[in-house]
Amino acid sequence: KDASDIILMDDNFRSIVSAVKWGRNVYDSIAKFLQFQLTVNIVAISTAVIGAVVLEESSLTAIQLLWVNLIMDTFASLALATDTPTEAMLKRKPYPRTKPLISERMMKHMVGQSIFQLAVILTMTFAGDKIFGIESGRKYDRPAGATGPTVHYTMIFNTFVFLQLFNEINARRIHDELNVFEGIFANQLYLGISVVQLVLQVLIVQFGSLAFNCVALTGTQWIICLAIGAMSLPMGLFLRCIRLPVFFTICQEAEPVVLVPTVRTKELWIRGFKRLRTQIRVVRAFKRSLSQRKLTHYE
Repeated sequence: KDASDIILMDDNFRSIVSAVKWGRNVYDSIAKFLQFQLTVNIVAISTAVIGAVVLEESSLTAIQLLWVNLIMDTFASLALATDTPTEAMLKRKPYPRTKPLISERMMKHMVGQSIFQLAVILTMTFAGDKIFGIESGRKYDRPAGATGPTVHYTMIFNTFVFLQLFNEINARRIHDELNVFEGIFANQLYLGISVVQLVLQVLIVQFGSLAFNCVALTGTQWIICLAIGAMSLPMGLFLRCIRLPVFFTICQEAEPVVLVPTVRTKELWIRGFKRLRTQIRVVRAFKRSLSQRKLTHYE
């Protein structure tokens, strides 16, 4: 056992196939979560920095970012890690050890979604009041001494959350599969978590004015936020249809690593060979004993 690479505990070779599927599924789950989490971080940090530099305030408050962080870490990790392995995973070639965890396709989606979401949030921040016909929530446009939440910034926060919820669906597939909804209804936990996120977002916006610095929105404003957030899905489809040129390499594979056997590895191999030689000697001695008994019996 010490010198073996694989140990079958149930004496069933089908366990190897199952182990390969679950191993690839775990790898994909980690990659899905990283793609989603890094996209949210890029957009949130960029929005906060640009707002602080240009407007001397961020359109997303600290408590709102904490709620986004809860969506990003807790709920997203549970939702994206609960997809069961499929037979299609066995058709893929195995990943080499030098393959980076963040692939070129993942980087393409992260950069593309980040640019798109950041463009949406900044457009709503600097021109949303004129586009939607509402009062500006920007610091320099508010009356002197006016404080408290505004419809303008509430719509920005609501749209930002919906962008992440719909992009979470995009993150379910990291190999440029066109159908991101495949198997979504078979994952009851994912659907349940998505419903919980949506319900909590509605409660926060409509009834969490004091804690989350929000104003209750009208039905039309909710539809606008939902429609803009849903644009993450066609954006994801557009990115999946893009093929990166050969010369455009974002994440190159690292140079092959030469594995030098350690002292422990050598000891295990030597121990394994010694045991094998001992077993061969026992078998040979047993055969000689049987041969001698047969000769004695014939004599």
